[in-house]
Amino acid sequence: MNRIGILGGTFDPIHLGHLIPAQYAYEYLHLDRVILVPSASPVHRPRHTPAPGPHRLAMCHLAIGPLPPFCVSELEVARVEPSYTVLTLQHLAKAMPPTTQLVLLVGEDNLPLLHTWHRIDEVVALATLAVLPRPAPSNVDLAPLIRALGSGAVQRMISNRVPGPLVPISATAVRDRVRDGLSIAGLVPGTVARYIAENGLYRSVNQPMTDGWRP
Repeated sequence: MNRIGILGGTFDPIHLGHLIPAQYAYEYLHLDRVILVPSASPVHRPRHTPAPGPHRLAMCHLAIGPLPPFCVSELEVARVEPSYTVLTLQHLAKAMPPTTQLVLLVGEDNLPLLHTWHRIDEVVALATLAVLPRPAPSNVDLAPLIRALGSGAVQRMISNRVPGPLVPISATAVRDRVRDGLSIAGLVPGTVARYIAENGLYRSVNQPMTDGWRP
């Protein structure tokens, strides 16, 4: 049986806060592969307009260069309708052998909103959920999630929490540093930092390319 990890996100840009927990999940959960799925439009963050899909896909491909078990799916970026996780899982389940087990990797910071995900009961039916360590409030209220899924399902998900270090990096912080002309070395892979610089991503409109920015 193949165990395939699925990590979705806007990846705007992809950074080490995504990659390090995913690498821990690959090893701890005995996954055969991890698929990164950049979303086209972030349903739960409608006010955020991400960089164009081709740029985010390119950065994901660059980021996983030294990680052979990782690959990138264009499925959601190519989708016209909103990027609902349940649709992605349905597509992947149909495209893979019936013996494949999908493992959906969910950041701990997403737990407070997980009950609001579109057709969350079907998401749980299609994939095993595992929790990645991410900076999150210590007093997360899981009552809404328990009401949506049942205590047994939530307990199984929590028991699949991947041990590993908290990597307190956010894509917002990376974008803000680029906008302010600050270095993002150590926050994103070097290949991604170079791509951002070469393509002028996340800079303020009036900021010149040479304004103190070093990858």
